[in-house]
Amino acid sequence: MPPKQTTPQTHQTQPKQMDPSIAFSKAYWKKLQEMVHQVDELKMGGYKMGVLGEDELKKLRRCRDCHVRIRVRKNKEKKEGEKDRNKDGEKCEDQGDENKDDAESESGDVDQIDQLAKLDIQDETLGVSAKGDDKHIQEGVQVTVSEVKTPIETNGKDTTDETKDGKKDGQKKKKKKKTAVCQFHTGRVVDKHFTCCRKHVSELGCVELAKHTAIEYAPGELEQEWALYETPTKAKSPRKAVALDCEMGVNEAGESELIRVSAVDYFTGEVLLDSLVSPSVPMLHYNTRYSGVTRAMMFRAERRKQCIAGRDRAREQLWRYVGRETIVVMHGGQNDMLSLRWIHGRVIDTYLVEGSREQPQPGRSLKHLTEVHLGEKIQQGKGGHDSIEDAMACRGLCHWYMRST
Repeated sequence: MPPKQTTPQTHQTQPKQMDPSIAFSKAYWKKLQEMVHQVDELKMGGYKMGVLGEDELKKLRRCRDCHVRIRVRKNKEKKEGEKDRNKDGEKCEDQGDENKDDAESESGDVDQIDQLAKLDIQDETLGVSAKGDDKHIQEGVQVTVSEVKTPIETNGKDTTDETKDGKKDGQKKKKKKKTAVCQFHTGRVVDKHFTCCRKHVSELGCVELAKHTAIEYAPGELEQEWALYETPTKAKSPRKAVALDCEMGVNEAGESELIRVSAVDYFTGEVLLDSLVSPSVPMLHYNTRYSGVTRAMMFRAERRKQCIAGRDRAREQLWRYVGRETIVVMHGGQNDMLSLRWIHGRVIDTYLVEGSREQPQPGRSLKHLTEVHLGEKIQQGKGGHDSIEDAMACRGLCHWYMRST
């Protein structure tokens, strides 16, 4: 069921019993530890397991205007190989700039969060699920996040048969319509329409540009924003295993921003932490359709001081229960961990576990797997996801895998 329109428990609330406990035994614990993914598996699944390098940080740059990520790709000529060589095997000289071979072109590949920023401008109306039906995930973004796919463009080549003399068989070559690379709105949203052009919030930008303009970041700004932190060696009240789920919105820069965090003791079913997280940056929207969090809920929680102030404090609250040896159970949790700026080496991702089975389910969303394996239905309401419900479902899935192997 969706979260009630009340403030979730804060970190000040005492843990409570939620679901029947899972009996702990040495044999069960040993088997659970064997399910922990290797670092390479987590990396393949999209988890960040170390400090982000220069190349990775470069990929996180965004367009100043439309906020999509600016992907850096090598020039096609360089990808296809060097220039034609002359008969003596020597490389022909390049015309124009001598550094042309080193040139890189920037294109606006849209990732999952970019899609969220474009599609879910109204908190209660639009959005792309981060834990919804048939999530990739993470997708990415995943997470258990549903992967947002954009239409695949052709490379411009005509695939019709050609005659020996190179002419098409009675078909005229159609010119491919050029589309703008950068599209955005300059106005704000009022009554689900942009003030700049009166277009609905779901429509593409009214301003079109041929290329993106990267944000000018201050020295060290990206490094500071994307600094990742490893789990401390000691925890105040460490648990052997914890099920975790987070909800994210989108900030004004187009980045995924943590807005709710929920953690449950794997064995006892205690709710260890369930709180809204007040973002430290202005928000574009709260992805309400899927997160279940509205702007009004956040404002009320902030005013009453019933939320955690920022992701850093949220991460620290989790560290009260999670030590280096604690197993963290998630479903497509790479985006959750990234939103927390957290590196943890002992993870069981039920999305990856399902994918490694001999006959995995064709759909690996948390909702689908919970219904297929556990016979339970989650995410049924229209008020968005409940991260406690999702964390408990993930816990149940992990327990099911333990018993079925």
